[in-house]
Amino acid sequence: MDPRHALSEVRKNWTSFNWWRNRVFVPFVFGTATRLHPRYPGYDEAVHVMEEEWDTLIVLDACRADFFEEVADLDRFDGYSARVSLGSHSSEWTRRNFQGESFGDTVYVSANPHTSLEAGDAFHHIVELWETDFDENVGVVRPETVRDAAIEAHEQFPDKRLIVHFMQPHGPFIGSEIGDDHRNESEYWQAYRENLEHVLPFAEDLFDAVPGKTVITADHGQAYTDGIKDSLGIGGHKPRLRFPSLVEVPWAVLEGERREIHAAETGEAQGENVQERLKDLGYL
Repeated sequence: MDPRHALSEVRKNWTSFNWWRNRVFVPFVFGTATRLHPRYPGYDEAVHVMEEEWDTLIVLDACRADFFEEVADLDRFDGYSARVSLGSHSSEWTRRNFQGESFGDTVYVSANPHTSLEAGDAFHHIVELWETDFDENVGVVRPETVRDAAIEAHEQFPDKRLIVHFMQPHGPFIGSEIGDDHRNESEYWQAYRENLEHVLPFAEDLFDAVPGKTVITADHGQAYTDGIKDSLGIGGHKPRLRFPSLVEVPWAVLEGERREIHAAETGEAQGENVQERLKDLGYL
């Protein structure tokens, strides 16, 4: 971070407990501790998604590997393993996988604003659904919208790799009758599971609609806690924490006849309402 920007941020927020907790205490105290913990996955063993073989990469936001293994029908895949993510937050995962790189062979269909914010010039084209198709009634882009946009993007760019980023099972929990104002941890995980069950059929629709080798994964997991841990700011999915529940993600592979991929120039994202959408999704 630029020193002048950092100083300005400190001056602006120095009286805010939440700012000190989330921007300083959590990443530098808990973050360092989890990176040094001998049983917590490190960055050196994490998967760099663009170095893997796939034609379509489906990203389920905040999907833990253990929940995916319980909810999804693993028998329908040709291969499955739990992998380690490069991030415990969408922004960190996006930066570490894409920022500063050029992927002219890839089109990104995204319901997550962090794609444009952190790597807006890394891809041939970004379909910014968080900007154009955000459903104000539910506070998120619906999964059927992501599915339809992915099919359309493949038809428009048939010679490109395709990343399809659904926001579910990340809240708001549109696939559950349990509201987002829950206070009981068991209710939270029930709503989370139901939201994962809700999004999977839409993701699986792409298996037949978009040919090629397909992988389902996640940007990070989820570590909701209540009580003292949540008060300390390590609930949810803060960046730079290496808890297994935050960085162990699914890697489900469906083989298919590989598409012929060609690279072209990269473009630049055009979204303007990034901060507003991040706030709607609970990031701010």
